[in-house]
Amino acid sequence: MSTLLIVDDEIWTRETVKAVIDLKSLKIEHIIEATNGEEAIEIMKTIRPDFVITDMKMPGIDGIRLLEVLEKEYPDLPVIVLSGYQDFVYTRQAIKSRVIEYLPKPVDETELNNALMKALFEKGKMEQQKMGYQLFAVTRPEIEELIEPFRHTITFSLKELNVSQFSNSIHQFLKGLDDELKQDTAFIFHLHQEFLLLLEEVMKVQKLSLEDLGLDRNQLSYQQNRTIEDELKTQLIIGEHVILKIVEISKQKTKINLDDIKQYIDDYFTSSNMSLEIIAKKYFVSKEYLTTAFKKRYGCNVTEYIISSRMEKAKELITTTTLQYKTIAEMIGYEDVSYFYRVFKKYYGTSPGGIRKS
Repeated sequence: MSTLLIVDDEIWTRETVKAVIDLKSLKIEHIIEATNGEEAIEIMKTIRPDFVITDMKMPGIDGIRLLEVLEKEYPDLPVIVLSGYQDFVYTRQAIKSRVIEYLPKPVDETELNNALMKALFEKGKMEQQKMGYQLFAVTRPEIEELIEPFRHTITFSLKELNVSQFSNSIHQFLKGLDDELKQDTAFIFHLHQEFLLLLEEVMKVQKLSLEDLGLDRNQLSYQQNRTIEDELKTQLIIGEHVILKIVEISKQKTKINLDDIKQYIDDYFTSSNMSLEIIAKKYFVSKEYLTTAFKKRYGCNVTEYIISSRMEKAKELITTTTLQYKTIAEMIGYEDVSYFYRVFKKYYGTSPGGIRKS
């Protein structure tokens, strides 16, 4: 399980990030927060996170300085920048520090989860590359040339979602290898890496996560002392599973009724457990697809629509009743009244008390 460090001076942004990230799929167990670069650097003296999400403009040590420190002290640490500023200086430092993604605020759920998934793959590749370099001091110069036919045929069959063609491609590739190459551990390792890259590309095109595909990161890890037959057999099983799962998900997508989902939110947005994840499970669709489709139809994503519905109801209750704010918060689905205050002020630019007085 992984640890995520969120560095941002805005509590609203930190809360939003925690609310929208796919913890299960990304294998994130612990989330640590820092309000600026100085706090982040201090935290990392005792706790080494697996991923970092940072703002750029913060008091004290800002994002630019933090990226410089991370680049020097933790060069292999995947970093995602989340900033409301598109300043050239910020962008230049982000590029120099080789960050995974530079995402604009406000937080977009799909973009953030895709960036974290990319970071997860990068982390895995770096770990396995280290393992590979330790195991194989010398690699054959012709490996890239030998893998090219595999890359071409597998990519085509995966993108075409053709199970029989994918299976045939694997078998034909194995049949064409000589005995010496089959024993080459460096070649087997690179073959595994290539398959991960192809799988990542397919997931990106389909906008799906490992969880959507019913896969676990451990299933994709490199196993030492594996024969090439075992490696390709594993790839065959995973590849066929991915193709069939994508076809199944595609069929589900054609059945989704966004009007029904919107009506469901309208009817139950006051429930405390109303969330994108709950709705996605109820309608058997991925969170990423639902977010994209809903925003395309209605101009806002599911989470934004839930918040908007709650805020409008809260304003109505504040202006037409004398109910306590804690009661109103509970009536619209917020068990934590302080969190309700923050969301309300962020949405309307003033406190509930300010609305009631006016």
